[in-house]
Amino acid sequence: MIQIFSNSLGEEELKVLKKVFESRWIGFANESKLFEKEFGEKIGERKVLAVNSCTAALFMSMRILGIGPGDEVIVPTINFIGVPNAIINAGAKPVFADVDTKYLNILPSEIDRLRNKNTKAVFILHYGGHSCNMDELKKHCNGLYILEDSANSIISKYKGKNCGAIGDIGCFSFDAMKILSTGNGGAITIMNEKLFSKAMEVRYLGIKNKQSGIDSFKEKQKRWWELEIASAENRYLPNDILCAIGRVQLKKLDSFIKRRKEIWLTYQEAFKDLEFIERPPEPLPETESSYYFYWIKVKNNLRDKLASYLVNNGIYCTFRYYPLHLIKHYKSKERLPNAEKLNEEVLDLPLHQNLSYNDLEKIVNTVKGFFKKI
Repeated sequence: MIQIFSNSLGEEELKVLKKVFESRWIGFANESKLFEKEFGEKIGERKVLAVNSCTAALFMSMRILGIGPGDEVIVPTINFIGVPNAIINAGAKPVFADVDTKYLNILPSEIDRLRNKNTKAVFILHYGGHSCNMDELKKHCNGLYILEDSANSIISKYKGKNCGAIGDIGCFSFDAMKILSTGNGGAITIMNEKLFSKAMEVRYLGIKNKQSGIDSFKEKQKRWWELEIASAENRYLPNDILCAIGRVQLKKLDSFIKRRKEIWLTYQEAFKDLEFIERPPEPLPETESSYYFYWIKVKNNLRDKLASYLVNNGIYCTFRYYPLHLIKHYKSKERLPNAEKLNEEVLDLPLHQNLSYNDLEKIVNTVKGFFKKI
């Protein structure tokens, strides 16, 4: 089966892991701190904290901003369940917004429709690595926090600035399906200095002064084991195993994106004359994509049949993400026509740096073969 996602881990990652194991300290230490610094340099943002997952970053963001009972957060309905779960866990209410039919990103006009006196933030997604129109969003978000789910957009850019470093908080993922993969892990960026200090406490059990007993010992404090907490928090620290892998992956990241773009362009050319397919748009002007998804819209109610045909021929495909407002648990009464139409039409095809030319040829020919049978 040709996978829809894949990672690129090899000898270089194994080599650095050996050093971490030999150090006898595999928790949060030097590799973690170096990864934070290097990742921050890569995305042009110095206030970066590595965490143990993107979900951790989502949950942390609520605590950092003080979002809780009685508050509302607007979320594009085409998004992963981690975002509304974080909002609900904080005691707040996710309010689902419709999306643009081309880019599958939030419609800025929805913010005006849905906001009220309880609205505190908008949690956007840069779908498939294509940046939202951030200037337009900021106009509509006037007075609201902007949180960026950048799990799809690790080095996507909007007008020269990295996605995840444009709003108030950015959340990144390094899980097994992501472009930069450490098996798990993530990062959070916080633009405001005061909120960054709060994030340090939220990340590690609410401990004040942002340090451990070892740090206090090195500073020659008389009783280095003493500590105080600012609030009762969870523990979201990463470790040196994840971050050592991440440092190697960072060096490969540009080559990953280059290969993904080549595959994207191959699909775009191959499918340009197919009557029953609408190809995805190119990134907005003055933006750069991370090319995380390649999505097509399949006409004439043929999407599900094409999906089954591909899977039966050894090519995995899917639709990400199933609209959140249709998930019964969230008890949403919204009817969001764009997202509901997309839910019947969109299909994500394999797109990752490990696709061989033979894989790519098979995918293209299988898609074309399906439509020849119609």
